[in-house]
Amino acid sequence: MTFVCEYIALCVPDLRAAEGFYRRAFAMDLLFRESEREDGTWQTLRADLDWDDVDARGIDVEMVALRRDAVALALFHGTPAPGTLFEISIGVTPKEADAIRARLGAEVTVLESTPEWLRFQDPFGFRWAVQPHDAVFRSSGEIAGRWIL
Repeated sequence: MTFVCEYIALCVPDLRAAEGFYRRAFAMDLLFRESEREDGTWQTLRADLDWDDVDARGIDVEMVALRRDAVALALFHGTPAPGTLFEISIGVTPKEADAIRARLGAEVTVLESTPEWLRFQDPFGFRWAVQPHDAVFRSSGEIAGRWIL
């Protein structure tokens, strides 16, 4: 049996800005946007509606879904509580890691960077580790060559 990450769900204070950032940084495609009804059910917006259409119709978007390959990123409107998620790691080719690094803007804090991997904090407070897709889970000290003894 294979264990696969189906999606990652994050709370962000600004859906429009988060959608733009994650689409740019990770070259993700928009799957859909949704609005929650008063009865707790969700309605999906037509794919041809953009943010200007949403604004013009007075629709409150509460969730945006993005996808890249097998990973879906669900963005929910809200303020993330500190400590609810420490870090998200994605595996990519070295070429894609370079492309992600190049697409990150000034609003990103790069925490660590080597030719093989990148760790950064995005403008919404989430930490990301970008590493080779075939990487074995190792300690940060081992990856960076920092040992206590």
